[in-house]
Amino acid sequence: MTVVLKRFEQCLFSGLNLEVRSCELIGLTGPSGSGKTTLGNVLLGLKRPVAGRVFWTDTDVYTGSPSTIKSLRPLYQKLYQDPVASFYPGQKVGQALYDVVRYHGLNGLADHGHRIIENILKRLGLCPDLLDRFPHQLSGGELQRMALARILLIKPRFIFADEPTSRLDLSVQAHVIRFIAELAEKDQIGILLVSHDLELLSAVCHRILILNPAFDLNRPAGIKTCL
Repeated sequence: MTVVLKRFEQCLFSGLNLEVRSCELIGLTGPSGSGKTTLGNVLLGLKRPVAGRVFWTDTDVYTGSPSTIKSLRPLYQKLYQDPVASFYPGQKVGQALYDVVRYHGLNGLADHGHRIIENILKRLGLCPDLLDRFPHQLSGGELQRMALARILLIKPRFIFADEPTSRLDLSVQAHVIRFIAELAEKDQIGILLVSHDLELLSAVCHRILILNPAFDLNRPAGIKTCL
C-alpha cells in the first residue's frame, strides 16, 4: 500500500502489509504527520490509496460492489480522538444512541432497543441516567465510553481507535484503554489503537506498528513492529 499526501506530493508510507485479525489489538504509533490517522481512514474506506488494495474480508473496499460495501460499512468503525466532537451538543446522549438503534433496525420488539443499550452501558460501567444528559454534562471518560457504546450497538468487526485517550484525564485513561482491550477479546473485534505512548501500547497490544522507523522511541526489548 502506498499513500501520498497530494498537496505536498509526500509519500507517507509504502509497501505496507497489514492484517488485523479478529480478537487482535494492534498498536499504531509514530511521530505527528507520519500518517497514523490517514492509514486508519484508508482502512475504513474513507481515503483511497495511490497504490495498493484494502480488503474487508474478501471484498476490495475501493473496487467492490457498491451494494456489498454499503452492507459492510457499518461493521468498520472509528473511535475519534475528541469525544466531545463525536456528539451533537444540542442533542441528549441517549437520543444519539437510540438513533443508531432505529437506523440499523435494532429495536425489534418493544423496548428491545432500550435493553440493548442498557446492557452495553452496564458492560462499560455507565449509569443509564447519563442518557438523559447533554454531551457537555458528561465527563470526558464517560463521553468516550458512550461513543464506544454507540459503536458496539452495531457489533463491528473492526474499530480504528484514533488516540482515544489523548483528551482525557490521566485518572480515566487506563479505564478506557482497559475497556478497549476487553472488547477485542470478548467481542472478537479487530482493533487498531493509535497512541504516542509506547509503554501503554506494549502493555495491552499483541503487536505494534511504527510508521516511521527513523523515529527513535527507545523501543523496549521484545516489541515487535510490522513495517
